[in-house]
Amino acid sequence: MTFFLAGYAVVWAVVFVYTLMIKNGQRKLEQELTLLEELVHRQNKAS
Repeated sequence: MTFFLAGYAVVWAVVFVYTLMIKNGQRKLEQELTLLEELVHRQNKAS
């Protein structure tokens, strides 16, 4: 029974870490999108 509990805990730890990695990647994409939108806005304003 202890083996199953340990396996269950490992699976949830992996899911948690994977979720954090996805969240971090999403945050980086949002920052890049904001930067690109700002650059497009500046380019349109300059021309």
